[in-house]
Amino acid sequence: MATLSIVIVPGKEMLDGRNRIRIAVAHRAKTRYISTQFILDSPKQLKNGRVVKHENAENINVALRRLIYEYEEILSTTGYLSSLSCTEVVHLLQRKRERGGRSFGSVLKEYLLDMDTEDRKKSLKLYSIAGNKLIKFMKGDFPLIALSPTHIEEFRRRMEKDKLSPTSIRIYLTLIKVVLNYAIKMNYVNYQVHPFILSKMPASHVREIDLTTEEIKKIRDVELSNPSHIYTRDAFMLTYYLGGINLRDLMEHNFMHQTEMKYIRHKTHQSRRGGNLIHFTIQPEAQAIINKYMRKDGLLAFGPFSGYERTYSLIYRNLQKVANQAGIQRKVSYYAARKSFAQHGYLLGIQIERIEYCIGHSMKSNRPIFNYIRIMHEQADRVFRMILDSIL
Repeated sequence: MATLSIVIVPGKEMLDGRNRIRIAVAHRAKTRYISTQFILDSPKQLKNGRVVKHENAENINVALRRLIYEYEEILSTTGYLSSLSCTEVVHLLQRKRERGGRSFGSVLKEYLLDMDTEDRKKSLKLYSIAGNKLIKFMKGDFPLIALSPTHIEEFRRRMEKDKLSPTSIRIYLTLIKVVLNYAIKMNYVNYQVHPFILSKMPASHVREIDLTTEEIKKIRDVELSNPSHIYTRDAFMLTYYLGGINLRDLMEHNFMHQTEMKYIRHKTHQSRRGGNLIHFTIQPEAQAIINKYMRKDGLLAFGPFSGYERTYSLIYRNLQKVANQAGIQRKVSYYAARKSFAQHGYLLGIQIERIEYCIGHSMKSNRPIFNYIRIMHEQADRVFRMILDSIL
């Protein structure tokens, strides 16, 4: 049987000195090559069949593994390989792959495999739900090239008929579009007309989830007897005191001997541009809660609840109960701590750029002022004190 490997062929440099990755097909003592769309700056960026020291190495390696898998599937289902020359095997592989094309399901699995390595479980679940809904609508997996603008519009109308909320429809369509754009970027498919060209995303519903300073005080000061409610209130208030920090960042931060917070949000640190460093002094209100719940290893544990998953479950089950006991009847979510911190700062007249820095929000690079200034640690500390003093 023919064997496959990922190589760079010496002496086949491109005119600009770069090197194209090829699939070597060895059969009957001959070797022929199949070109891929991936190009490296140096042969040293390919080591033992894996791309290294490249900004997109992880995605390229996933795509190459998937390509090898597809070719091996073709070879394993072809019963007359022994009668073919090496060149004929190459033509067979190219012809069968071009005829079938990449399917949406295979690209979705590839994309989810990459996400799974980044420990993004909630996002992984949402992408799976969105992708499987489209596959079900299309009555099974389908070639990417077969997807048209009409399909997307009919899919949107079907979700509306099934009475999904506009927010859910918007999320599912957005995630499917991300997968398609990934396929285009990886050169798995080329659309003359993008399937989403006619799609009008349902308007996002802006929820007023921020709490007033009086409501924050009520949650802070409410008398609670249930230990789980106390843990939940303290976790919520600590989040507010730390500038609306994400729960994962909170539960993974080591507070041992720390008087300052210095971190990059988990949500953004693996993005293409990287995340913004957040640096500020831990204020006394936050330090009191940290001291109460800090374990010997410097991580937090709210009673028996430690780690992101268990603490998320604690807050999800109990935060609304705490809010109701505090006399707040409207819906309150954990995200309200972050939203409220930012809103309170805005109402105090604090510059938006300084608030963005404190909460780790992506500051818009197209604002000309960012060509000249940067937010400093000391400025962030003043922002925290202004906001926390407003709820004394």
